Amino acid sequence: MIHNFHSFRHLIVASTSFEPVHRPEITQVRGHLIFTDQSVLHVRENYIVATGWIDYSYHWQTDTHQFIHRWDNAHPVDLSTSPHHQHIGSENNVHPSEPMTLEKVLAFIASRITSD
Repeated sequence: MIHNFHSFRHLIVASTSFEPVHRPEITQVRGHLIFTDQSVLHVRENYIVATGWIDYSYHWQTDTHQFIHRWDNAHPVDLSTSPHHQHIGSENNVHPSEPMTLEKVLAFIASRITSD
């Protein structure tokens, strides 16, 4: 639940607090990161206490709010990896995805930013 961005510090120029908000049934983490190319990653993670399920959305966009990529498991989709899926380039371009973590998403973004 506590995220360590140390490995990605060379890519992150600003961030909001990622302090968990604890409630009896859920712990929520929200925040965003701004990268060296000025793109933004919006993060939402809900840890469901009773089941241990992590509901997530990692939404990456340009500094002008253009959609780049989103990984989420917010709803079932007609894919073998459901509910885990990703939207590539637009909301309507939905593809399978392995279960994601913030660290996996940051590694993906790092590979894209550093290869440009």
